[in-house]
Amino acid sequence: MRKIDAHVHIYPKEIEKDWVSLSEREPWFKCMVDSKVHRWGTAESLIDHMDQNGIESSFATGFAFHDQGLCRGMNDYVLDSAKKYKGRIKPLAVVSPTAKGAEKEIIRCAELGAVGLGELFPDGQNLDISDAKETWRMVGTCMETGMFIMFHTAEQVGHPYPGKGCTGPEKAAAFCMNHPQIKVIFAHFGGGLWAYESMPEMKLALSNAYYDTAAWPWLYNHKIIEAIFASGLGEKLLFGTDWPILEYPRFEKLISQTDLTEKQKETLLYKNAISLLSKDN
Repeated sequence: MRKIDAHVHIYPKEIEKDWVSLSEREPWFKCMVDSKVHRWGTAESLIDHMDQNGIESSFATGFAFHDQGLCRGMNDYVLDSAKKYKGRIKPLAVVSPTAKGAEKEIIRCAELGAVGLGELFPDGQNLDISDAKETWRMVGTCMETGMFIMFHTAEQVGHPYPGKGCTGPEKAAAFCMNHPQIKVIFAHFGGGLWAYESMPEMKLALSNAYYDTAAWPWLYNHKIIEAIFASGLGEKLLFGTDWPILEYPRFEKLISQTDLTEKQKETLLYKNAISLLSKDN
């Protein structure tokens, strides 16, 4: 069965080498990479992982720093990697959304082949995604360039963990209501936002929202996927691993425990990603 991973991260060797000094001025980065679960991954090691697990392509991003210059460096690496591994790596760009030059960088990356923007870290980049005054320029530029946006979101209940943050369903829903025209992916099941689509008013408000499965093995059991399909939202769910911190076999095991049909597995594993790209590019 075909597989597309819609959420992976890759890093140039320079970032891994200098992560301690970078952490001194990037608190969110320090929080993430200093955790016990963090792992580094290059474009080459990503391709090896994809080949070993039959993954045909991946939506790859770097790290969304608060510093716009660092974001540009990450974009250069991801875009160069996509050019090197043409068709295997679908590049996503990162910007510091409210920083000077962010819109110009979005345009540059789109012209060089980026298919989307993200994974952006609202908490780490001092961005309130529920405030249209902070998001409208970014959204407008993405609309002009035909790019979707991916945000890091998290469930606002349960245990704390590095990088969880305070951006959950309420802020994500507000973003959709402020910007109904942009396709947006809320990582990590949208922190539970998908469940509110059972409310008719929220189903309409969230018509532009997608959700991904990144970090699934750490957050939920296999039944969440069955619940999402049972709610009629299967076509809004993107398979993503959050590689390199998690690898495909962990997800394969969970999927094997579900009662999903073969058609539903196809929808989850690759058809939704293809559909998203065809709608936005």
